Formats: sequence, C-alpha cells, structure tokens
Amino acid sequence: MKFSLWLLLFLVVSIALGPYMTYWMMMLLWAVMGAIMAGPGAQTFFAAGLGVALAWAGKAFYITWITGSSLPDQMSALMGINNTPVLIVATGLLGLLIGGFSALTGNRFRRLFEKNKEFYYH
Repeated sequence: MKFSLWLLLFLVVSIALGPYMTYWMMMLLWAVMGAIMAGPGAQTFFAAGLGVALAWAGKAFYITWITGSSLPDQMSALMGINNTPVLIVATGLLGLLIGGFSALTGNRFRRLFEKNKEFYYH
C-alpha cells in the first residue's frame, strides 16, 4: 500500500511539475522525496523509478500518438533508431534510472543521519 502511494505521488509530481522545472531540479525534488520516504532502499528506488518512468513514457506516448506530432519520428531518425515505440521505451527506461537513483540518493542521505542500532546485547 505504501509503495503504491509513493509511486502515485512520484507520478503526479513528475507530471505536474515537469513542464516548469528542469530535469536536474526534478532530480533534487525526487531526492528530497526519497529522503522523506523512510523505507527500504529497493522500495524507494522502484517507487520513484516506476513513477517517473510512467510519467515520461506516458508523456512521450501522448506527444507521439495523441497530438500527431512529427517530433518523435524526427528524433528517432536523428538518433538512428527509426522506430518510435523503441524511443518511448528508452525514454521510460531513462526515467526509471534517473528517478530511481535520485530518490535512492535522498534515501541513503537520510540514512547517514539516523542512529545505528546495536547488533549485540549489553
């Protein structure tokens, strides 16, 4: 349940603030959100990564098929892919990595300041 809520939060924040912020500002925001999300590292990585990947791939899909723009075709030809769906998947994969590692960085930064538990009894 917590994973789904964080995934949805990362998705909504990425869609809502993406047009107004650069990618590195979004990375800082995702890192702060990852620091707030006090969970295991894998859960933080995948919640953020999947949320950002869905947002970026969804936006690429929207630009390609819903608006009928020729920009994705031109970009895929420029990159030598010549296949727009592969470009959308690559965009989602890039979003997964950038969002996931940004949130994981914030999560691990938070862990630096948490008190370590003793693993032995006095």
